[in-house]
Amino acid sequence: MFSRNISKTPSLVLLALSLSVAISVFAATDSEAAPKRRGGGGARPSGGVFLQTPNPTTPVEHNNRGVELGSKGIWADAIREHEIAVEMDAYNTTWRTNLSAAHLEYGKHLRTKNKHLAASEFRKAMFVDPANAAADAELDQLLRSQGQDPMNLNFRQRLADDADVNAQYDTAIVEYRKCLKMSGSPKNRAALGRCLLKAGKPVDGFKELRSAVGDSNWANDERNELAACHRQLGDILKEFAMKAKDQGKGTKGMQRLANAAIEYRRAVMLNPSDGSAIQGLIEVAQHAVSIRPSFDNHLLLGGAYLLGGKFPQAQAEYKECFKLGPTRSELGAARIAYHQAVARSPIASDTQVAESVATIKKLIDDNAEDARLWYILGRLREHQVDYEKAKKCYDKAVSINPLIDPDLKAALVRLGASPAVASTTTPTKTPEQSKEALAKAMKEKEYADIEGLIDGGEHDKAIEKAQEMFSKDPKDGRTAFLIGHGYEKKGDADMAKGFYRTASALGYTNASRFVNQIDANRVQPKIDEGNKLKQDGKYLEAASSFRDALAISPERADVHRLLAECLLKIGDKKGAQDENAEADRLDRGDKPKVGDSGSESDNDGKKIGKKTAESKPAEEGMSAAALEMTTAKPKKK
Repeated sequence: MFSRNISKTPSLVLLALSLSVAISVFAATDSEAAPKRRGGGGARPSGGVFLQTPNPTTPVEHNNRGVELGSKGIWADAIREHEIAVEMDAYNTTWRTNLSAAHLEYGKHLRTKNKHLAASEFRKAMFVDPANAAADAELDQLLRSQGQDPMNLNFRQRLADDADVNAQYDTAIVEYRKCLKMSGSPKNRAALGRCLLKAGKPVDGFKELRSAVGDSNWANDERNELAACHRQLGDILKEFAMKAKDQGKGTKGMQRLANAAIEYRRAVMLNPSDGSAIQGLIEVAQHAVSIRPSFDNHLLLGGAYLLGGKFPQAQAEYKECFKLGPTRSELGAARIAYHQAVARSPIASDTQVAESVATIKKLIDDNAEDARLWYILGRLREHQVDYEKAKKCYDKAVSINPLIDPDLKAALVRLGASPAVASTTTPTKTPEQSKEALAKAMKEKEYADIEGLIDGGEHDKAIEKAQEMFSKDPKDGRTAFLIGHGYEKKGDADMAKGFYRTASALGYTNASRFVNQIDANRVQPKIDEGNKLKQDGKYLEAASSFRDALAISPERADVHRLLAECLLKIGDKKGAQDENAEADRLDRGDKPKVGDSGSESDNDGKKIGKKTAESKPAEEGMSAAALEMTTAKPKKK
């Protein structure tokens, strides 16, 4: 049961009977608690015993002293020595196993004298070493002797909850572990995780909470508790992020802030009224912006303010986003989310509502078949107590997509329609039209689900879901775009660009801007490198960097001129003239001639002809169906 360790003190012979000097120590009585102090004796009883181990000063010696005390049945002092060994070397499993065994044996010694103290020792044994099955069995047997059923889950949960409330965290942790072993429910695992946090064990608590939220067996009526778990994970990650920041580990700190934001957002999705999670998200986003004021971080902070009903602050953040990335598609989605939040908010001012009405009406002018816009306008009209106009907006939304929002049917009921009428309020359609409308509504929901996964940081799941959709309909440009967006968020620019190009070829109008943006992000380091080399007078190396940049983005007139300057410096006048001529052509907007300098460049800067329909290159990320469309003009959607 007990282990001695002499590897760190090879000259020590433990418990050797040939020791010429014996050390006299005194053991505490069974009912007394021995004080924790290194190297000292316990309370002095009526008599003493002689020990043959040296006066301990190292973890090994304290462990061995504990083993010897235990062999003589002096359990209180044995436990004290094993505790000192663990304190001095917390990661040594041998010391911890021996401490657990000492508690177990002390419990056995007490069970006929004081069942309450015996149960406490058995629980201490299991707290130190959760794998101590003997202590578990002894505690179960002790509970049976007291007329209790140790396998009754409600009884063990009550013991755990009572101990938790009374701040007896060691006991609560043992009982929650027992409950988890008996039921395996995520709710019990979450309770264990929270108790570990209270006991000052953040790493163990974090692991249990993370396992709990990853369990799929949560009941529908436990959504708020699951949300609380996500919020607590966010709190822990935020704290870890601040520690990383204070230690100068900026990259790790930013990653932890991003993960904390994901946890807070999941908490709010499950429980929109969780104000603590919303405030946590705001704080995390503020820290992220202070460290790195990027488009994504300002967008995150804007969304956090929006959840908290802080509309002016959200607007200010979205303005910053527009300065940093005016062509980013996320801005359009954020704009719609802002107006929907205003429409649903009971605290939005009349001015804010009126501004949103004006904006949504303009958006409807450009896209009158967007059910979401009609629904938002209906909520805004309802906010303005103009119920007649609100109902017309809702009717229009239903006619386009009755599933656009779960609140749509309820909104019609609020305005006087019966539930039966509200669920069937659509213009008369043929069965084929109804089927087509339902299919369109379901597809919109799938798009929204994928976008939600991307926004929540679950990029792999989003990509997998979108690829499944794309395999069913390889001519769906929006799905290809979503795959590309997932890869971009994941940090895989090459795959993202391939799918963006596929989406563009399939007629998804926003995709080409994303291709250009990726090219811009990839080309800028090459340009910066070339400029530095040019400033240092290394014109040949600079020309190579500018050629690399043009291989990525051949339409950059400014880079052609930079290359021309370098070529002129190294004596290539003809090459410089060609590059300047290409830059002039790009500035005028003239179309390139086949085989001319406007054609695509290979990695060596040599000109190659334009791709023809006959060659049909297999571009990365493009399906066969998409390749067949590359020579045709995309249809407008």
